[in-house]
Amino acid sequence: LVEGVLKAEGYLTKLSPPGPDGGVDILAGGGALGFSNPRLCVQVKSSQSPEDVTILRSLIGTMQTLKADQGLLMCWGGFKQTVLNEAKQSFFIVRLWDSANLINAILKNYEKLPKDLQAELPLKNIWCLVLED
Repeated sequence: LVEGVLKAEGYLTKLSPPGPDGGVDILAGGGALGFSNPRLCVQVKSSQSPEDVTILRSLIGTMQTLKADQGLLMCWGGFKQTVLNEAKQSFFIVRLWDSANLINAILKNYEKLPKDLQAELPLKNIWCLVLED
């Protein structure tokens, strides 16, 4: 899903194969070949429980190793307060996404998502009249 959103946003992506990923699940870059900035390292955690600060530190280290400009840490179960506190120091290089952020990104980009993802998430816009009080 995260890779699909990044593709919909115009990034060229490389998904890590199953198994140990060395701290990065997706690499993404702009431009036709993916060489343009920003270059992203993305780490995705699907756990239902909040992640601790070690995952943020690991992502930042991986970003430095791979010379990425920015990072995205997507944790479905959210983040412990220590992560939120420490992430303030990395505001200009790392974004934290929880399940709500991912769902919003999917809804924003749904029409541009790959057709196979749309088939797995069959959504339809529904318009309704809102009566004001």
